[in-house]
Amino acid sequence: MYIEKLNLKHNGECGYVIKKDHHEVGSFILAEQEEGVSRLQQLSVAEDVSKAGILYVFELIQDYVKEEEIRELQVESHSKDLNHLLAHQQFECKDEEQQLWTYKVINN
Repeated sequence: MYIEKLNLKHNGECGYVIKKDHHEVGSFILAEQEEGVSRLQQLSVAEDVSKAGILYVFELIQDYVKEEEIRELQVESHSKDLNHLLAHQQFECKDEEQQLWTYKVINN
């Protein structure tokens, strides 16, 4: 799988597609919150993507933001299942009330 950036950018938001063998399997938006901080929004994946595949999608996005020199990735969770997945992927819950999770990108 790989990420392809779309040429559309609006108000600090940029769209991306996730592809496997040149076929689209998902999409998402990164919305810039401030310099070096982006929020993952509207992540969707095809129904046939397995749970392990979803973990791989998060790893792919985390690697991508590291390459783009984003220092923090934010995700607003809407479910306990997503909370569990985010914790597994080294995200930390920054705001319990809003269920805002953050991933601090470590650049070596």
